[in-house]
Amino acid sequence: MNKEKVSSVAKQLGITTQAVYKKLAKVGNQIDNHLIKENGVTYLTDEGVELLRSTLQAKPQEQVSSVGNLVATLQKSAEEKQAIIDKQQSLIEQLICNQTEERQRSDTIIMKLSNDLGNMRTLLEETKKTKVLLSEPLKPIKPWEPPVKIKDPLENKSWLQKVWIKYFEPWKMRHQAY
Repeated sequence: MNKEKVSSVAKQLGITTQAVYKKLAKVGNQIDNHLIKENGVTYLTDEGVELLRSTLQAKPQEQVSSVGNLVATLQKSAEEKQAIIDKQQSLIEQLICNQTEERQRSDTIIMKLSNDLGNMRTLLEETKKTKVLLSEPLKPIKPWEPPVKIKDPLENKSWLQKVWIKYFEPWKMRHQAY
């Protein structure tokens, strides 16, 4: 009894591993006896592989029609596809029409906004001119003058008075009264 990994079976059959797992889920009870799971890896026995191969090949195929029937089928298919193309073409034309209408609306809105902006600029310029004409005259600026020299507060004092003022009344040594 040989066993093979599902991935190698998928390569042999020419399909993906997901397709193999889906097929195993569909077949279910028929193939459960041929599945072996070891350490999270799924293996199939030789019989399971053959059973899976037979279920994959058992797809129902369409019957081949005669030449006349084939021509009619192709014409019908071509007409259906032409109808789809016509519907899509009309949808494209409708979308183009809607797009041009939206473009015209946005252009008119942009023009209106630009006109409003121009009007606001002119109004602002006029108000600036009127403000300049109506503003008060400027207050005269007084130039800086150096402070007036005040005589030294310790001048003409005895040395004892000077010491007393320096250490006990220092505020009297200020040149400017606060």
